[in-house]
Amino acid sequence: MKLIDEYLDTLYKKDNNKSTLELKQEMRDHLIESVNDLKLQGLNDEEACKKAIEKFDDGIEMKQELHSIIKELSLSLDNHKSIIKGIRKIVCFISIFAFLTFGLMCYYSDSLQKNRNELGKSFDEEIRILAEKYDMTKIDEYRQELESLLNEDKYSKIKAFRLHVADMEDGNTSLSSSGVNAKTVYEKELDDNSTNAYTQYLGYDGKDFLDKSGNIINPNIFSEYFFYFESKALIQISLITGVLSLVSYFILKFKTSSTKNSI
Repeated sequence: MKLIDEYLDTLYKKDNNKSTLELKQEMRDHLIESVNDLKLQGLNDEEACKKAIEKFDDGIEMKQELHSIIKELSLSLDNHKSIIKGIRKIVCFISIFAFLTFGLMCYYSDSLQKNRNELGKSFDEEIRILAEKYDMTKIDEYRQELESLLNEDKYSKIKAFRLHVADMEDGNTSLSSSGVNAKTVYEKELDDNSTNAYTQYLGYDGKDFLDKSGNIINPNIFSEYFFYFESKALIQISLITGVLSLVSYFILKFKTSSTKNSI
């Protein structure tokens, strides 16, 4: 079928995009089918090829064939583009939703940490005031005041508290407790049975300071917050999802553009 190939090459010189190659193959298949029909009528290969090309060149058959092929390719292309556009819209929505979730979770997580720090600093100051009045190794002298503080509404989020004291020599002015082991003189723990789902406890390690007698005090609180660790996980997941969706959106947009250019 050398004559057929040479004929088609003259029609599509140096045009090798995907759509043209598909159209060229369709026309070749049609011409070969026409050649086979002519050979059944008694023509040899060369005569059948020339006759088929002449019939195709007459215009009517070529126009009908081209119209049919172009219509089929156009419908296929439109359907392909429609699917890509639909997927692109979904990906765009996912990207927007993911970045909104990322922003909200960052704000929520930062707010929880800020509240935790403010609560810890406030309670530290209360313990510091107690320490100015008492020798903190003698828990019985201030237990009632300490528990009254823990029962105040503004400290209701504190679900665990530990007070560590390093027993130093009277009159100590140094915060270094080298060689002295701190002891836990008071501890209040949360009743696990009252724990709600998705509730976590954020620790706040207070700064060391001295009590009335020079002992080194270190208070630790654990405050209750809802959905904290889940929000941290969502920050990572939503950021990764948002970035991947955004990249996918631009890839699909480029694919749509390249499809248009290949027509």
